[in-house]
Amino acid sequence: MKNKIAFLIFFLAGILFITAQENPCKVLKTGIENEYSGKCKKGLADGKGVAKGRFLYEGNFKKGLPHGKGTLKFSDKEYYIGEWKDGLQDGKGELHYKVKGNDSVKVGVWEKGNYIGKKAILPYIIKYTSGVDRYTLIKINDSDGGKTNRIVIRFMQNGGTNGGISNVRLEGDSGNRISMNNAEGFENITVPFLCKINYDTPNKFKTSTNKATFEFIINKPGDWELFLNN
Repeated sequence: MKNKIAFLIFFLAGILFITAQENPCKVLKTGIENEYSGKCKKGLADGKGVAKGRFLYEGNFKKGLPHGKGTLKFSDKEYYIGEWKDGLQDGKGELHYKVKGNDSVKVGVWEKGNYIGKKAILPYIIKYTSGVDRYTLIKINDSDGGKTNRIVIRFMQNGGTNGGISNVRLEGDSGNRISMNNAEGFENITVPFLCKINYDTPNKFKTSTNKATFEFIINKPGDWELFLNN
């Protein structure tokens, strides 16, 4: 009986070993894809781990790519330490490198693998507002994949469309003017995009007409919507 139990344990261990070999935990980022040790999910590196290739990465993974905080070493004295997203430097970080043999460091914010400066760029800036009770400016989609950079402006009142606006004047520094479904805007804009809006609107009780002004800058490409409530 003992021999049979020992054989079964050995047999099962062999199956588990073969299964593990057939379904290794993969790293999808080029340069660190050769070896991996760490947490795994559905055959991909996920969680804390260490990956090796031409370079060495130690940190967090998600779906096979560096995601979260981690360090990528190019050599002993050249490395990036900081935040990652979908396999690219994204967020706060430090890049240590050499220039003509001298140690250098670049500290700041990265976005999709590119260094954008010491501080993050705000998605948008509200320059001026008058006669607007409240506003909501949101990005619906990114511009990746050929999507049009666009801003659609919707005038709202009492939970619905503000059908009483008049004398609408839009000034945008790029793009083509568009009108759609009780909304105005611009498409094919170039960021940063500066826009100034002037219009007349009835008050909530329809007893008088007020002037409204709203001026803003969009710094990030994408499909945007602005809701102006009066």
